[in-house]
Amino acid sequence: MSKYEPLTAHLRKQPYREVPYRFGDLEKILGFELPFSARQHRAWWSNNGSNNVMTKAWLSAGFRTRDVDMANERLTFERVGAPDPESPPAAPAPQPPDDLALVQRVVEVLRGDDELQAQRLRRAIIAALATPKTESVLDIFASDLPDDAFDGVFPQRREKGWREIDL
Repeated sequence: MSKYEPLTAHLRKQPYREVPYRFGDLEKILGFELPFSARQHRAWWSNNGSNNVMTKAWLSAGFRTRDVDMANERLTFERVGAPDPESPPAAPAPQPPDDLALVQRVVEVLRGDDELQAQRLRRAIIAALATPKTESVLDIFASDLPDDAFDGVFPQRREKGWREIDL
């Protein structure tokens, strides 16, 4: 059994045609650090079956590498072979929400004509902020992001670390 077998098993369970990963994600799946050459040489991630044992791990799971970004240590595995018969049918990978569109929609609802909808949204935001956690764009409104990151979203500039808006 190859030391990269955990990756093969993990990929075979994936229901998606495309699965993005950071190098660190792969290290967690494998249980050990990737070799130095994986971070230094793009060729390490090639889809040549005679390249290395790691390549055989994703190829035997029916995947190939794509969009390898050495600088940011990320890549995408793309299903090219027949999926494991015990896996659900391949589906497109879920896309992360567009934060700017989300914030713009929140502002539209809060400033819109439907006061009942705006009130429900206010209550939901207040409830979410009562137990703060960093999971969405709402969590970064008071962050150290530069003001120009919010151009066109809020009419006022940041004041004393917070952005004041009329809800």
